Amino acid sequence: MDLVVAGTVVSGQGLGRQLGFPTANIFPDGGCRLPPHGVYRVEVLWDNERRLAACNVGTRPTLGEKGKTLVEVHIPGFFGDLYGRRMEVRFLGKIREEEKFPSLDALKEQIKKDVDSLGLKPH
Repeated sequence: MDLVVAGTVVSGQGLGRQLGFPTANIFPDGGCRLPPHGVYRVEVLWDNERRLAACNVGTRPTLGEKGKTLVEVHIPGFFGDLYGRRMEVRFLGKIREEEKFPSLDALKEQIKKDVDSLGLKPH
């Protein structure tokens, strides 16, 4: 796929954390080209860390949001503070399309499947 998005980690609404899948919300640098909306297998790089992760690029339709495209990364097993740090997100492949789920529970179950598809230890 060979696409990299770089930017700063900013605070979000905290919904990922409430669902059990905290995310790093990336504010992309100007001029970054984003992939089409969807859920992706990615490699994230910050400071001296390099990890596999799941990334959603889209508008979060289950939450009824429209308009602004967000880049949200869940790093399984990571529980630190990344706010204000620069991060690179290297897109490795698409897991699925972004979709609207009938409930937050259904969304949570799908996120678990997405993370499990990475083949990593449970978060």
